[in-house]
Amino acid sequence: MKRLLYCAAACLALAACNPAAEAPRRTLALVPCRLAGVESQAQCGTYEVWENRAAKKGRRIGINVAVVPARIRNHDPDPIFVFAGGPGQGAVALAAEVMPLFSRLNDSRDLVFIDQRGTGNSHPLDCSEDEDQPLQSLFEDALPEDLVRKCLATLDADPRQYLTSIAVEDIDDVRRALGYDQVNLWGGSYGTRVELEYLRRHGEHVRAMVLDGVAPATMKLPLSFVADGEAALGKLVRDCAAQPLCRLTYPDLEGTIESMRARLARRPIRAAIEDPRTGERDTVEVNENVFLSGLFRPLYVAELASLLPYGIASAANGDFNPLLAQNLEFADDVSENLSLGMHLAVVCSEDIPLITAKDLEAAQGAFFGRALVDDFVRACRLWPRGHVPDDYYTPVRSNVPALVLSGGIDPATPPRHAREVVKTLPNARHFIAPHLGHGVSLHGCAPRLIERFIREGTAKGLDGKCLERIPRPLYVLPLGSDS
Repeated sequence: MKRLLYCAAACLALAACNPAAEAPRRTLALVPCRLAGVESQAQCGTYEVWENRAAKKGRRIGINVAVVPARIRNHDPDPIFVFAGGPGQGAVALAAEVMPLFSRLNDSRDLVFIDQRGTGNSHPLDCSEDEDQPLQSLFEDALPEDLVRKCLATLDADPRQYLTSIAVEDIDDVRRALGYDQVNLWGGSYGTRVELEYLRRHGEHVRAMVLDGVAPATMKLPLSFVADGEAALGKLVRDCAAQPLCRLTYPDLEGTIESMRARLARRPIRAAIEDPRTGERDTVEVNENVFLSGLFRPLYVAELASLLPYGIASAANGDFNPLLAQNLEFADDVSENLSLGMHLAVVCSEDIPLITAKDLEAAQGAFFGRALVDDFVRACRLWPRGHVPDDYYTPVRSNVPALVLSGGIDPATPPRHAREVVKTLPNARHFIAPHLGHGVSLHGCAPRLIERFIREGTAKGLDGKCLERIPRPLYVLPLGSDS
């Protein structure tokens, strides 16, 4: 606005100013394309950047971009940029999943999906999958050193160049090349870390931002999962005990969990299950690690978590299929759109260096233990570490309006992380959906809150109490139980 007023005054004085020249101009060529699962016609393109942005020489990589244009011709100039989670997920592949959230906003705003460097089709740091990989590996949260070595050996990339702070510079280049001055941001999970870093480096171009499941740079992945997962599991046990039918059907859920864990730690059990890749029956060794993974993974999704008491009780009676089936569904969803090399590039440079000996000692006695953390610590000794900016872990301070959403039973990014972040965002509003897990935006009244927030450009006047009315799904009971 100040630029326009200045330009208008100069025009009157000199009659030599053309305001249209100040408008952003698109320089990135886009071509019509179709995005999987998206009905609207999209436009796609590739923007080339230096892999090593600091050196400005060597390999160049392409950043994959997809734009779903606004439906009306006279549309708002500020689009919505969508940031994916992981780290390691590509944003373009998530378009079909999040389009319902932005359907009405897309009437007047472009939607922009950018595959962050190292993900999707932006020079992905994919680790080639071993077709002979045993079914067992799908059930264990493990990171074998030989897998890490093999992944590193096959990458045609410098993993040190795939950090969050570098990626946001690509994103700003794309913003400029697309001809946008101000943008709105939406991100989930790790995508919120990208949002915050973009805000730190290029806040003058951010009109408003939605952060769903805040994952700040200080959270210490995967160590934070130990405490946050235990809190979510404890909440599930207490909520079951508070529901009469659940309490009656699973009278000592906590005791059953403890006894099963101790039993499997002493002697693993062989269980038969159908391999989803071949359709053939196979056997899985259910050890303590498989059991703990089977408890943790479903906690992400409230609907899956509602099956956990039944799965645990069935396992205690010798039938592990209900518990293992939940594992398979979650594992397939995660592995389908995740670049492991990019995940390691971020975590090994940004998170693992923050973990102290005291942290590891504290995790030793926790319910979920430190096995996964130890795996990452060992893996990151092999993985090249990139340079993290000196201010990377300092709180991001900004007056940009922000709508912050948290799931109250989220085992990965619960409200405690968001509470720290909003302390230095004075124009942020933090709303908690107490009965939702990882990801709030697509549930209940959340789409309406987001739509109003983006349209108005402020969180003032928003009422998030409607999120409190979203119920936890009823716990699944065995057939024949009283209802």
